Amino acid sequence: MASESNFLSQTLQSITTTKMREQNRRSQVFETRKAKVFESVAAASDDRARLNILLSGFNELSTSNKGISYVDQDRKDTAQNTTRYLEQSYSDPSVSATIIQSFERNLEKKLGQESQRFDFANLYYRLLGEWTDANSKPMEQSEQKEEELDGSFEHVQKYDLQRLKDKFASVVFTPLHTEEVEIDNYLGALFEGDHAEGLLEGIRQANVTFAKTFREQVAPFDRFMLQQCIKALLSNTLLNDEAKSTLSEFTTNEDVLNEISDVLNLRFADLENWSWQADEGMYYEPRRQLNGKYRIMMDMDILQALFLHYIAISWCGHLKSVFVELPKDKKFWSQPKGMTQEEKGRHYFFTGERPSSVNGMILEQRRTFLETLFLSALPSSLAEGGDPYGEDKDDTDDETQTGLGMRQMFLRQLATDVLIRRSLYGEVAVVQSDLQWYATGLPHSTLFAVLRFWGIPEVFITFFKKYAEAPLRMTATPGENVQTRRRGIPITDAFETLFGETVLFCMDVAVNRNSFMTLIRFHDDLYLHGEPSQTASAWQTIEEFVKVFGLDINTSKTGSVYLTDTEKDTELAAKFPSGPVGMGMLQLSDEGNWIIDQKQVTAHVRQLQKQLGQCTSVISWIQTWNACMGRFFQDTFGKPANCFGQAHINAIVETHANMQRTLFEAHAGSVTNYLREQIAERFAEKDIPDSFFFLPEEFGGLGMKNPFITFFVFKDQVMKKPLDRIAEFHKDEKRAYKDAADAFTALTDSEKQRRLRKGLGESSKHESVLDEPFFSLEEFTSHRERYSPHLLRAVNDLMQKPSVRDVHLAKDVAPWFQELSCSHGKGWYDLSSEDKWVMQLYAEELKQRFGALSIVDKNLLPSGIMKMLKKRKITWQLIIWE
Repeated sequence: MASESNFLSQTLQSITTTKMREQNRRSQVFETRKAKVFESVAAASDDRARLNILLSGFNELSTSNKGISYVDQDRKDTAQNTTRYLEQSYSDPSVSATIIQSFERNLEKKLGQESQRFDFANLYYRLLGEWTDANSKPMEQSEQKEEELDGSFEHVQKYDLQRLKDKFASVVFTPLHTEEVEIDNYLGALFEGDHAEGLLEGIRQANVTFAKTFREQVAPFDRFMLQQCIKALLSNTLLNDEAKSTLSEFTTNEDVLNEISDVLNLRFADLENWSWQADEGMYYEPRRQLNGKYRIMMDMDILQALFLHYIAISWCGHLKSVFVELPKDKKFWSQPKGMTQEEKGRHYFFTGERPSSVNGMILEQRRTFLETLFLSALPSSLAEGGDPYGEDKDDTDDETQTGLGMRQMFLRQLATDVLIRRSLYGEVAVVQSDLQWYATGLPHSTLFAVLRFWGIPEVFITFFKKYAEAPLRMTATPGENVQTRRRGIPITDAFETLFGETVLFCMDVAVNRNSFMTLIRFHDDLYLHGEPSQTASAWQTIEEFVKVFGLDINTSKTGSVYLTDTEKDTELAAKFPSGPVGMGMLQLSDEGNWIIDQKQVTAHVRQLQKQLGQCTSVISWIQTWNACMGRFFQDTFGKPANCFGQAHINAIVETHANMQRTLFEAHAGSVTNYLREQIAERFAEKDIPDSFFFLPEEFGGLGMKNPFITFFVFKDQVMKKPLDRIAEFHKDEKRAYKDAADAFTALTDSEKQRRLRKGLGESSKHESVLDEPFFSLEEFTSHRERYSPHLLRAVNDLMQKPSVRDVHLAKDVAPWFQELSCSHGKGWYDLSSEDKWVMQLYAEELKQRFGALSIVDKNLLPSGIMKMLKKRKITWQLIIWE
């Protein structure tokens, strides 16, 4: 297919062709000489003569990985030893014909293994050739016409895309007027009182100061700053592929970067007169995202994109730094109340220990909120970019660095909190919601009312207004039906992050001030969880907020779960929105269990089957497989953790087994059986070992991911039943209570007097405490969320992700990995846990078939193409438009 071919640069094509020719040359020479050797062997008169001919051929024949010292030395040692034993056999009858024949079979086997290595190296290049061939045929020829497709995930037709464009136009060109005075009054009510008013005034003054300092910059654009902006723009989906290609070429051209800096500095100096300079209108078109969704995206001029990105991200970093002062302020930002001084004194009197919030789960959750979840879509600097969706970010082990990682972290926190609260209080509620077409439909009047409330100077509001009111057209013809945008802002642009987060931070404040809860928010994805009546109050705050601010709740992504060990309060239950709660395909059931939504799985598997069938090469098929089965489903099923228990992993494994049975029903549910059949049909190669599919690309395999291995490397490292850990916590708590009671009973009267004075002071009003029995378990455990180290340990244990347990390196295959380290620069300890699993599993097969743990010589591997293969993003072909 053409897109695959264009993916490779001419340089890489040339290098790959050169390596392929060298591989073919070596293969032809080897097989020609080998055939002659075997002809001579067949004509030999006896065993010793045959072995002598084989030895001569073995020494002369070039190997597929010739030049690797470890391999060359091993061949040399084998030949020398065999030569000496053969020489001994002429004089020593004890070196029997059986031994001579075993040497003969061993050399024949080694030569056969070399043939296998050459054959599969050739197949590897043929597969690459198919991948870059624009005329390759799809893996499956569908008998269903495109216009006959139906189902909620298959809106591919032009009709549906036109509906999307019509809906978009009806929203963005029709203003929605909200009352600025009402919004200002609503927000002002959140800052009543001298302390709150002082905080608000501090934010406003900081914004005025920043605006002045920012505007007074003489030449903010330089080469280094531009490179950061370019990196951010290349990582999100704002620009189309052509613009990205052009932009990527700028990064290493200092002359171009200097010229761009000069132009943008001139533009910045005349900021008050900035305009879009697009009288012919900027084209808006449906553009497919990696998750398969279509979004209406704007084709933005590259220089404008760089200029605007810098301004937006600069404001993002500043506003995040001032907004964070509100949740940090304990007088302003509501949080669960701690003990009074008298309660702390009583606790010390009875236990001899002072309660410390450092030991509690509340402080841990607060730290996570402030350091990771708070305004998570708002970048702190240019280096962080500006994509609120985070769909194109590379993998990283640090969950705090990606939107997906933060969601997984919060999912564990949510699951743990549900377990803890239900165990402690017998009830808990969770609400999930989303805003309908938030960025696209954000009323401009709301946006500017909020910016003015936060004290953004009018000079920048004027600039922001010009940005928001962009001249747009919905057709490809320049100048045709150009209209001024009256609502919303471009999505995936840094200004979406700036404006969107600035408005929704108001929601964060409203929920906390009015309902005394902390709203967890990933851009416009909203989560509430906690005590049911408080959660219901917070949800009512959100409903009121969206009405005042002219926003809409997306009812299709809104739902709640109200769990209680007693009879539900029907009046309270009626306040919660209906619908499921979950993340990805993992949902919280009405019974409090986390289950995989099999209905979603079925729909995605059906679509994946179509998408795999449309692949025009084995390699592109494996790319799609790895992206979907090796990454997408793993993420959407929820990352395993102790809070989900062993049942979660079992459900994932079972779901994967069911998916493969569905995908490969005609091949006994086996992906390898299916690919063997495809390779046999397309390349007339039938005897393909399993190892060739799963072996990492750097060793000459196809690098196909086995989704089961991902979970089996830590399957037995997860808690079997999370509730057992909570039961253990209760035992620890009661044991601590009993120990404290026993210690208190053993105190003398004078020791109690000293505790009383130290805990509650010298006042005589507390003397009656001396006559009280040891305080109740209820009082001992009050405020445990804030102060209990036992509860904190339980929470941390439940939040824990499983550690990997590597398969052991068997002694009989250890030398083979030493050879692999010499031939390919990677040994056992350099491999990932999953690769160790694969290599150990197929080690014997590889050694028997290829005489080594690799298939293709490292020097002949097309490493440049392999790196590009790994970087290339796969787009889901299922379509949901928004």
